[in-house]
Amino acid sequence: MEYILIIGTFEAIFLLMLLLGKKKKSLPDYFLGVIFLLYAISIGSVYLELQNIRNNFAYSAIISTSWVFLFLHGPALWFYVKSLSDPEFRFKPLYLLHFIPFILFSVFHYFNFINLTVQEKIRFLENDLFKDEVSYKITVLLIAVSTISYNIWALNLIRRRRETLMQQYSKIEDIDLGWLRALTVASLISYSVNVSLFGLDMIFHFATYNFLVFLTNSFASVYILLLGYFGIRQGNIFISSAGEISKSGGKPTSDKKTSSVKTTDDSFIGTLIRNMEEKQPYLDPEITVSKLSEMLNVRTDFLSEVLNSQLDQNFFDFINKYRVGEFKNQCTLKANRHLSIMGIAYNCGFNSKASFYRAFRKFEGISPSAYIEKVS
Repeated sequence: MEYILIIGTFEAIFLLMLLLGKKKKSLPDYFLGVIFLLYAISIGSVYLELQNIRNNFAYSAIISTSWVFLFLHGPALWFYVKSLSDPEFRFKPLYLLHFIPFILFSVFHYFNFINLTVQEKIRFLENDLFKDEVSYKITVLLIAVSTISYNIWALNLIRRRRETLMQQYSKIEDIDLGWLRALTVASLISYSVNVSLFGLDMIFHFATYNFLVFLTNSFASVYILLLGYFGIRQGNIFISSAGEISKSGGKPTSDKKTSSVKTTDDSFIGTLIRNMEEKQPYLDPEITVSKLSEMLNVRTDFLSEVLNSQLDQNFFDFINKYRVGEFKNQCTLKANRHLSIMGIAYNCGFNSKASFYRAFRKFEGISPSAYIEKVS
């Protein structure tokens, strides 16, 4: 049964080597490499500890050493997400505060357990005596708070990044951080299950410590396998690609262009709507808020402000609502009867099936095929 720990360890090492072999590595790649390294150390050390117990604790130096690394998993994930969600990310001395829990626990664990004699360590482990210690219960609680809090924090960073992108782009399939979201959600689920098992055991005492450690690290091994599978499928995680996440950050450009139209909100909205209807910039799949503001000869931040405050829409929804409207017009034309649903959608500015169907359901409440059947 413990072979899954070996598989998880070597999978993490393999993914680390694959990542290091990437030709054009960025800062996020190194943070992702640290995540794989930590999993390799954590899972591998658990396997060694279990083997050590079977061999009558022949190697006393590695007894209960895997705990301390758990306080690094949360910060490692946060740094990876932060470096990808913030194109201007730079490591600051303030970020060293993330390592304080790891340092404090390492010192505490040394004096509370590592510094004991070999006989005392063995006596504690053989009978699970430490499970009745207050320090053990506090440690489980701290690990739960640390790992889950960092995962939720990372998800919040991704959410904010997505909101920013939707203010600037009309398509976000290549830069919507789907990989990050999947990685973080899976991590949150894995840690939540693991800490729940330890928490329930403190109440009901249904398993030995060794079995709990094996079970929870088996979940971690499965997580690593899934991480590698979806990471390789993603394409640009382990291989250099021109389609990597946009470095623009989706932040409004700071151009100092002044408006040649009246920049009162009401008059500008009329100009905006007229240009959308006459010039149809939404048919360009690559249209961005910068391109549209340049077309209208206004500042990017001004256009974004009008969309948000006056029209109550972000740029993404504003453009895609016009595209959906265009699709509704084109799907009823006899000249388009030879085209498929996606063929018409591509003509309307959409560039993927997923984004088209999401946008259509959002604005119309039904699927495109159901709409066509209805109007037919």
